[in-house]
Amino acid sequence: MNSYPKYRYPETAPIADRIWPTRKITAAPMFASVDLRDGNQAFANPMDVDAKVEYFKMLTRIGFTEIEVGFPAASRDEFDFVRRLIEENLIPAGVRIVVFTQARAGLIARTIESIRGVERAVVHCYVAASDLHGRFVFGKSREEVRQMAVEGTRMIVEAIRDAGLQDRVGYEFSPEEFTDSDIDFIVDLACGVKECFGPCRKENFILNLPSTVERRPPYQYADLIEYFCRHYPYGAETTISVHTHNDQGCAIAAAEMAVLAGADRVEGTLCGHGERTGNMDMLTFALNFHSRGIATGLDFSFLPEIVRQVEKVSSIATHPRHPYAGELVFTAFSGSHQDAIRKGFAQREAIGEFFRQGWKLPYFHIDPADIGRSYEGLIRINSQSGKGGVAFVMEQVYGVELPKSLQTALAHEVQLVAEASKAEVAPEEIFAVFEQKIVNPPGGWQLVGLKQHNELVDGRVQTQIALQIAVSGPVRTFQGRGNGPIAATVDALQRAGVAPEFRLESYKEQAMTSGAAARAIACIGLRMAGRGEVVFGVGINENIAVAAVHAILNALNRASRPE
Repeated sequence: MNSYPKYRYPETAPIADRIWPTRKITAAPMFASVDLRDGNQAFANPMDVDAKVEYFKMLTRIGFTEIEVGFPAASRDEFDFVRRLIEENLIPAGVRIVVFTQARAGLIARTIESIRGVERAVVHCYVAASDLHGRFVFGKSREEVRQMAVEGTRMIVEAIRDAGLQDRVGYEFSPEEFTDSDIDFIVDLACGVKECFGPCRKENFILNLPSTVERRPPYQYADLIEYFCRHYPYGAETTISVHTHNDQGCAIAAAEMAVLAGADRVEGTLCGHGERTGNMDMLTFALNFHSRGIATGLDFSFLPEIVRQVEKVSSIATHPRHPYAGELVFTAFSGSHQDAIRKGFAQREAIGEFFRQGWKLPYFHIDPADIGRSYEGLIRINSQSGKGGVAFVMEQVYGVELPKSLQTALAHEVQLVAEASKAEVAPEEIFAVFEQKIVNPPGGWQLVGLKQHNELVDGRVQTQIALQIAVSGPVRTFQGRGNGPIAATVDALQRAGVAPEFRLESYKEQAMTSGAAARAIACIGLRMAGRGEVVFGVGINENIAVAAVHAILNALNRASRPE
């Protein structure tokens, strides 16, 4: 039994004057989806042909122009899927499909057969290049591995030529386990493959340098990519591609650093599906670029629909806190977060002017609307929430803006409900509490009936009002007049001399925007004599005048009891 340590820190690339950390990404790389091959092969129940067709259509709708569609020599379904794409003209103009094969003659022949008649395609071949695989899995030396890669390339070039596809089909080669291989050996192997393929345009020869198993930190991956680009002499005729896995949770960081180091192309899958912990999550990677103002050419404006499709074919639920795609990623439960979000929403224009950008909001680095999410669920209420969160729900869901004192009162009542239920309080429950505790508070002043008459006096409208009000039990009639129903109500109450002395301080009317069609809301503030405070009342009714009278009486009810 050896005495070596169980794990060792990976050896660094022989590069001392790296420049990739000083670069800035100003343009997105090419995005290549490998969902239909690398992602699909990791499902317990792989997609059938019909499912793959629907998924392919979704990928083209998103905007992917390179899509690896499978391993056509591996099964009848895989072969039939590729044929269906070609024979039914399902590949949009500008889209290249990629087909995958090992460097074996029979598999290569079947792969080329699958793409006969294609307009544009790429044949992708891989050879495991690390000592771990070459020596201990395949029993081959480095020279034999190099020879296998070159021979496989020669067979593919000849097969493409013999099929008459040389002007339509490009070539991609992957030295599997690039990050676990000797970097100078990989440079030599890649040169051998490129020289076998021959001179070409950059887009027709792709070298894909995969982190097949993530054993290194992402900055070491970038070092390896920069080192390779410096020492590989055919960069002008080669697209440098990267393919990262997420074994250590750094696949996205590794891919982005690799782009800084010289990669032109990035492979990945939606939601990161793939073997073990998965591939690099393409939607997160691309939307990170979008959030920094870098155009990607990809459209995720229907992301909830995309997520449902991915979940359907994978039978794997998306984690609720998965970046961008999760149900809760644009949700705040904390009171302080909710308050900041609400204030940010209210000042979006001023914030935009200050920071000179269209979107910048507390706690949300991207506009949910960009990916098909509404603002309704941004704030959800539980016992940890505060008045800002409750106020946001009332404003965004129901269009009701409340003064601070009512925000505090309503938040207190909602918190009592949350604490009692030990659960989240839904918007409709919040509105029910609002109606019960704020709109219809207990008290001695209750409107029973109202008659109103308008007449023109000296060119001005005068309102006469008769109110039937239950005052701590018995119903009394109050009459008053003024230049409108509110003034007339105040006159009637003050003339009778039974109400506490007050002055009308503020009035605001609003239309209900959700859950209350054709209803109006009135919010009235009364400054109570001898107390100096303004007490607010709210009324809701189909008739705005009736709502206003309710608001005045509710303010009196709230003023008559200790808060």
